[in-house]
Amino acid sequence: MPVIKLHYSDFPFWRAEVCRLALHLGNVPFEDVRTKTPEERAAFIKSGKAPFGQTPVLEVDGKIIAQTGAIARYCGKLGGFYPRDDDFLAAKVDEIIDTATDMTVAVGKTFRMEVKEKTVAREQLAIVTFPMYLKALEKIMTENGSTGFYVGDKMTIADIAMWRMFGWLTGGIVDGLPTTMLESYPQLLHNFNTTGQHPEIVEWMAKHYPKA
Repeated sequence: MPVIKLHYSDFPFWRAEVCRLALHLGNVPFEDVRTKTPEERAAFIKSGKAPFGQTPVLEVDGKIIAQTGAIARYCGKLGGFYPRDDDFLAAKVDEIIDTATDMTVAVGKTFRMEVKEKTVAREQLAIVTFPMYLKALEKIMTENGSTGFYVGDKMTIADIAMWRMFGWLTGGIVDGLPTTMLESYPQLLHNFNTTGQHPEIVEWMAKHYPKA
């Protein structure tokens, strides 16, 4: 088994959690390296281990893997949450991970806006952009046979990524986005709730997530 270190901030954002949980749930040993201050993060970036100046970054026997999708797929394979022998299902998992990235980027752009511009932009996200994604994701779950999962008939990194991303988007953290956005999409809501109730995920949250 390789020696694995995952570097990210001490925050349960989906980009890191999909990797952390794929390893944790798959009983894959790893060092969960969390930067706790801006100074620590800056020092890590300056260390040369972050080739694109951002995290997450995965060290595997001292070698570096960057970019969320690449890290998530690697961790998913090790943990048993990414298809190894079905190229179509693997591509469908990638489709969901890329969608999570697209939605995150869409929100991320608004954080740098002035208040008035941000309000308008987030209203557009809530009314137009995200409903488009949510309808497409609900359709994907139907086309998957309404198994309760995004891909196949068991949990993959697709489910973990979407669960944590929707936890962020509906958690009241991002002003202007409705906390009820999943209520019109029963399969997405069921997947979100079921994933969050997984006993080992509940245990992980109790240990690592900020207390309300």
